[in-house]
Amino acid sequence: MTNLDKQITQTLKKVAGELDQPNFVMPDQVVAYKRKRSRLLGTLVLPVSISCALLLTISVSPTFAAYVKSLFDGSDKELQYAAQEGFSQKVNASVTDRGYTLEIEEILADPMRIVAVYSIKDQQNNFIHPDKLHISNVEVTDLKGNVIKETKTYGVEIQENYGYLTLKKPGETEEQKLLLQFEGNQIDSVKGNWALEIPFDLEKTIKASKVLPIDKTYTTPQGLQINLNSIMHSPTAARVDYETKWTEEAKKRLVQESKQVKGKVDSVDPYVRYDDYKLNFHVENEKGEKVKDLTRALDTPRKAVGEYGHSNRSYGFAPLSPDHQYILVLDSLEKTEPYELDVSFEPKQLAEKPVRVDKDGKTIEIMSVTFDEPLNEASPKNEKHATILLEAYLKDISYINLADTILMDDDTDKIINRFGWTIKDEKGKIYNVTGGDFKMIGKDEQGRNHIRIKLQSYEMKELPQKLSLTSELAKKSYDLDWKVPLPMPKEDK
Repeated sequence: MTNLDKQITQTLKKVAGELDQPNFVMPDQVVAYKRKRSRLLGTLVLPVSISCALLLTISVSPTFAAYVKSLFDGSDKELQYAAQEGFSQKVNASVTDRGYTLEIEEILADPMRIVAVYSIKDQQNNFIHPDKLHISNVEVTDLKGNVIKETKTYGVEIQENYGYLTLKKPGETEEQKLLLQFEGNQIDSVKGNWALEIPFDLEKTIKASKVLPIDKTYTTPQGLQINLNSIMHSPTAARVDYETKWTEEAKKRLVQESKQVKGKVDSVDPYVRYDDYKLNFHVENEKGEKVKDLTRALDTPRKAVGEYGHSNRSYGFAPLSPDHQYILVLDSLEKTEPYELDVSFEPKQLAEKPVRVDKDGKTIEIMSVTFDEPLNEASPKNEKHATILLEAYLKDISYINLADTILMDDDTDKIINRFGWTIKDEKGKIYNVTGGDFKMIGKDEQGRNHIRIKLQSYEMKELPQKLSLTSELAKKSYDLDWKVPLPMPKEDK
């Protein structure tokens, strides 16, 4: 029995098990087929001795998942449901190089996202863990090879023997028949060339998707104007598209905030954080129950439509059931702005007790200064790093930059802004922050965020007599409560 016969036998056994009719006979003869590298399998018609003849096509087939259990059955519920409804496309396209075979087995694509399932096997047909593959390129093109914009950003989730590669959006195109270009250049420590070109079709999922207008507007107390434009309902998700821009008064305030940040050079315009913010949403049903969101999978980069933070954005979440009514809730605005923190201490005295500073409703405790292994992979590994551990209790602060980030003016090579933590000793020497950790612990009795921060620097070889820590920029979270009912598509009668 050839390897192809074995593969067909395994497939038929799987089919028979799904149909609850396990008795079948492997045909003695099949149509001869020579498999080519980087090409899809052709069509094979096989007589099978079960209650009826079964037409088995090993190719891109939108309904194949109805006959053979979908690999999306082990993924999130939204993809499971879409596969069960026949929206996934079975592929089984493979390429072999250097003794390893890369196979794209199934694709599910709609206007929200493209998800491809792949696996890797060695010469003995054993699975290789999917994270051993170094993916060198992923993009979507039309049939002529033209790259569809905004399709290079992707993420990979691993589930047992399979990798689930997700492109955050198919991109802007009128074409429905597209090609997924998938390339790898290394598996484990073996370099090679694993390139596949997979055709897929959006026609079925586009027909099943609906775009409905919303047209609701709200301006936050911070001066950010938000206009909800529309909602798209697709087989795998729903997505609200919205537009944001600052009021004229807010723009002036942002300029003034940037001038407060340390390191500003008077002859150079300050870096204004028009785009340095995030809106946090959730969706709830008529009972006030939250709907599981998919923002990590579907969140897409903003698209600028003008200057000064004027842009289009989107928020994606799970598909909505026609049996319920839903409301989009704007929870908060996170905005980066000046926020001063400073504390001075003698490191050698920390063994007796921590240093605590209370100022303007803020509390900082310096717990210890030790020499430890680096916390971050990018840090040098050949020496110990001075590690400052501090606990902070701060109102409405969601994040503080660890490292000192420097923004330069390209024309003059002058510093525009520096922000992050600064470590300085009693002689004025500055130690660059080369790594660290930021962790939210919870709330204290005053309702402030309890934050644990570790700052590391490999530049500090011994403990100075005195140290000072300063930070002048943080992300502040402003609570909001704007609610908008979401329109639902009418069911086809």
